[in-house]
Amino acid sequence: MKKSKTFAAMALAAILACSSAVPAFAAEVTEGETAHAGTNISVVKENPAPIFTVGIPAEVTITSAEPASLVFTMNEECLKTVPEGKKVSVSIADAGYGDVTGKFALYSDTAAAEAAYGVYPSKYSLRDSDKYEIGDLLASFYGNEKVTDGQASVSRVIKVNDYDNLEAGSYAGTITFNIDVRAQ
Repeated sequence: MKKSKTFAAMALAAILACSSAVPAFAAEVTEGETAHAGTNISVVKENPAPIFTVGIPAEVTITSAEPASLVFTMNEECLKTVPEGKKVSVSIADAGYGDVTGKFALYSDTAAAEAAYGVYPSKYSLRDSDKYEIGDLLASFYGNEKVTDGQASVSRVIKVNDYDNLEAGSYAGTITFNIDVRAQ
């Protein structure tokens, strides 16, 4: 038993001695002498991934049969950081009631109806064949866009289907977008 206690005490002393900070090089010097020791120095600098900010309107209000503008923006500083061969893309994740119905419609609390709508490339391209669907790419920023007043913009339009025959009332819903960086 005494041997095991002695062995345990020696093991504990060895662990404590090894765990204390010991310099890699010990320099001993006596009076009148100069000793030399060296320290290896390294620098690690991570290259942080750039952050891209895409401006998306918080609200679009449609007040007539004419399409309303939906403008996506990116400022010039963000554009300069888009890597070569990449683009920052905006696509439709969901439309409608804020869930995944896949339906482009707005709901009314005051009227017992829906206001179906579509998202289109421009006010000059309002055919059903031009309408964007869930998952479709709406806008892309490549980094070499024409910049006006410090930002690039990509415009799309939202048009309510059959606005003139829509029941009077207020309609609301949400369109959700995915934003990602992908290869051109």
